[in-house]
Amino acid sequence: MSSSSSTSRNQLQVTHLQSQEGVKVCDCVVPAKERTCWQIINPGRRFWNCQNSMTRLRKCNFFECKDEEQADGYYKNLLYSLKQKLDAKDELSEMNKLRRRIAEVEKSEKEVHDARKAIGRYRMIVSLLFACLALCVLKLGG
Repeated sequence: MSSSSSTSRNQLQVTHLQSQEGVKVCDCVVPAKERTCWQIINPGRRFWNCQNSMTRLRKCNFFECKDEEQADGYYKNLLYSLKQKLDAKDELSEMNKLRRRIAEVEKSEKEVHDARKAIGRYRMIVSLLFACLALCVLKLGG
């Protein structure tokens, strides 16, 4: 009796999720996630799959295409190559940001190093001044 109740509750949840606009539900009763394929075989093709399929859990193999497959040829290859170029530009941009950040850190390290050297010189000067002061006090007092 309880298993029947549980099954009908799950079916109600699935029905409820499917009734929402554009939401697909996978076999494990989780709202499927819309994704876009960027592999050479289907560049730009949209599909739904279970949110668990791309995790270590891999509990569900739900997959459903959202749009029609493009015919092989010029436009399919063009779309794939443009995506590759865009990714390369993004990577280059990210690398340039990292290079600028490294330069900033190196500049900061140099400033810290220079400041430490200056502090060392000031400590030496202060020590010499105290030594001179001590000698003067000894000569005056003795």
